Amino acid sequence: MFSRAMVIIIVLAWLLLGLGVFFVAMRRGPRGARHAPHTESTASQRTITLGVIVLFAFGLAVPAIVMAFNGEHKTSVGSGGVHLNAQEQNGRELFSRTCAVCHALAATKSVGQIGPNLDVRVGSDISTAAGRKALVLSAISEGRARGLGQMPALLYQGKEAEDVADFVAAVAGH
Repeated sequence: MFSRAMVIIIVLAWLLLGLGVFFVAMRRGPRGARHAPHTESTASQRTITLGVIVLFAFGLAVPAIVMAFNGEHKTSVGSGGVHLNAQEQNGRELFSRTCAVCHALAATKSVGQIGPNLDVRVGSDISTAAGRKALVLSAISEGRARGLGQMPALLYQGKEAEDVADFVAAVAGH
């Protein structure tokens, strides 16, 4: 809905508006702001400035720290607590771009109705990870023409096909 740049602009606008209101309020309203430099002590002015700097620093530092520590953890965790390696993480990205439109898979929160639900078809029907990977690789290389739609052959090739197959084999049915 909103682009990242638009969200940043909105947040910055609110931040500037909030700081402006804060400064006016700390100077006892608009009239007090005009007279404040003559009535407040230097120590009081420094305390207010230091308080604003500390609040601003915490407002930036805490979310940055949380995002830094959460980002790495979230990318390697699949559905059902499955930890994904680098190839499977790449496979998740590739699956989300191309396959999620047609297939349902809980790990990517995709709800496609054209192709089979991979949690049921791959995850429940095939018991071994090697079997799941072989089925997905076969479908990617040969394509499928069953049901309501037709999956084209060679959507991905080589390493990309391997990565998608590894990802689906790791998370299907979890």
